[in-house]
Amino acid sequence: MALIPQIQSERIDVSIIIPVFNAAGTIGSLITKILSETRVVVELIIVNDGSTDDTGKLIRTIRDDRIILIEQENEGVYAARNAALDIHRGDWVIFLDADDDVEDGFIYKRWQDAIKNQADVAIFNAWRTGSASSQTAVHVKQPCGRTLSGHDWIRHCVTHREWPHYLWLQIIRSSYIRQHSLSFQSGKSHKDILWTIHLATSNGRFYLSDCKDYTYKVNADSITHRSDYFDVRAQSYIEVIAEIIRLAKLEQNKRIKVFLFRHALVEARHFLGLYRNNVGDKSGVKNSFRTQISLMTLFRGISSTSDVFFFLKLTGKFCRH
Repeated sequence: MALIPQIQSERIDVSIIIPVFNAAGTIGSLITKILSETRVVVELIIVNDGSTDDTGKLIRTIRDDRIILIEQENEGVYAARNAALDIHRGDWVIFLDADDDVEDGFIYKRWQDAIKNQADVAIFNAWRTGSASSQTAVHVKQPCGRTLSGHDWIRHCVTHREWPHYLWLQIIRSSYIRQHSLSFQSGKSHKDILWTIHLATSNGRFYLSDCKDYTYKVNADSITHRSDYFDVRAQSYIEVIAEIIRLAKLEQNKRIKVFLFRHALVEARHFLGLYRNNVGDKSGVKNSFRTQISLMTLFRGISSTSDVFFFLKLTGKFCRH
């Protein structure tokens, strides 16, 4: 159910989309920062994805016509974002996570930079923090300050082995999303990789900035680090790899197909590490991998001696005997 207030402005500049699940302890401060923005017209769409704490109650106590609250049964973060995309009205979209932090004025800064550089997608930088006080940049190899096509950005990311797929780095033109019918694939993990790849294969105008306007807090207690979630993550990696391979085979991507195959092999590295060290149902996951992915297709992504040795390891685990 969506509660949509009547926003007085005829035009909304930026839609901020936040999926939440049991985020009563963090969402309030993030909402306050977003609603303090007065230089750009925003709508804040919060999707309460089946929270069992006071998240929904807390949001309903905030009286501001810019807030849209969607309440739904627990369907997962990607379904939550799709629900928000279906009703958003802004010219631009920003995705945030409920437990992270943003710089004051970051919405206006992103919006202005995207417009100034005539971008379809602008990608910024962020700080990553853990339990210690130190922080590091999320990415360090991007062509910051430059504008390039989505296909050229894929070439750069694959060549430099740095794929900044995090959604909260992005501001995206809504018309670009609609033009290419972009949405999140169903699943519980790692589908942000596919969202960003689909953004890039649609081959719009990308602008890269080194502005670190977001702080990503690594949470060792999050669901992705739970032992009962490792098999779910492994299955999601299989789906991601299979979709990248599918995209590589499309005619419109023929000029970047080798780079997509290479990236599929990179994601296979992540999958194999998870499979070897954490997966419980190894037989079930192995069967799923064999059903959905051709090793000979992944072979097309080899570009280095290191890739050869990795591929031999992968073949040893998943080749049919």
